[in-house]
Amino acid sequence: MVNDSERILNAFSELYFFKELVQNNLHFITEDSTEKEVADLIINAGDFIIAIQLKARNENDQTDDLTRELKWLTSKCKTAKKQVKDSVAYIKSGQLPSFENARNKPIFLNSTAEVLPLVVFMNENIKENYPHVLYRHSEDGMDINCMSYADFQQMCKILFTPIEIKEYLEWRLQFYKNNRDVDISIFLNESTHVFVRPTHGEALSYQFVAEQYGLEENETERIYASAFTDMLHELPDNVVVESEKDSSYPLILFFAHFNRQEIKGYVERVNKALRMAKEGTYNIAGSLRNIEQKYVIFFISTHDGYVIDMNALSDLAHEKGDFELLIQVLCYWESSDRYRMDFCFRDCADRYLSL
Repeated sequence: MVNDSERILNAFSELYFFKELVQNNLHFITEDSTEKEVADLIINAGDFIIAIQLKARNENDQTDDLTRELKWLTSKCKTAKKQVKDSVAYIKSGQLPSFENARNKPIFLNSTAEVLPLVVFMNENIKENYPHVLYRHSEDGMDINCMSYADFQQMCKILFTPIEIKEYLEWRLQFYKNNRDVDISIFLNESTHVFVRPTHGEALSYQFVAEQYGLEENETERIYASAFTDMLHELPDNVVVESEKDSSYPLILFFAHFNRQEIKGYVERVNKALRMAKEGTYNIAGSLRNIEQKYVIFFISTHDGYVIDMNALSDLAHEKGDFELLIQVLCYWESSDRYRMDFCFRDCADRYLSL
């Protein structure tokens, strides 16, 4: 049964991520008829899984005595560490049933996926001075990120995509392992100076962004990310898949791995295709290619359901190099304030269809 705290976390995750990636009813029955739970919530991107263990404080039991509240957290953290360790083992076993995502589609968890455990606690009386990493106490233990729900929200507002949050959680864990409870952290390069108090308000996420991207273009990138997210939330209703599996799920998994540069390039080309469609110019508006990830995306300004033959686009893409995934983004301008986007893709390596 999902409690009120879990519902809050689920709703927040669906808002910032995509419904295809969110799974929250993770109960299953073992061979000895025992009911178990993988985690309270997972963000499942196929090749990586963020497994979230939620610990909520009963408001009626809260006090203004921070020592007592931290004692409560310490007790809950011990339980959470065991639950998280079990969760990783369940996933790696490959013996789990499928679990429905937030769009009611049954999805199996990839037993070879990288699992990033995260403990999120809900206790507003503990704002800053809590253990940000639950360190291992034995050789077979594991170090686990820990943060308050308020800091979880802050992290998701600063970071834009599931892959970015994954990379940040890895970076954050290593930062605390290297520095423990450092009072202040300073990051300097030729264009960016960042001073943060790491344990305050999940400020480390600002340092992560500065190290990865710099801060100068952050607000501009946020606008692109917002537009990108809006497009993806509407994607499931606008997909024509050239495969046996007629589903938007593989595309959502693919886009969940986009970084900021890819998002910016994608949104700019979509906007160009829509401008061309509004003007009545129908043609290829541009393309986006990632040599390392081996994908090519064509952005088409079109009308009346016209789709460019995928074989023709494949031949065109091969002129510039090999690829494994070909996507056609069809952009229509339907009226003065309404547009539509359709998607057609061919996955030559079956990378995402197999997840």
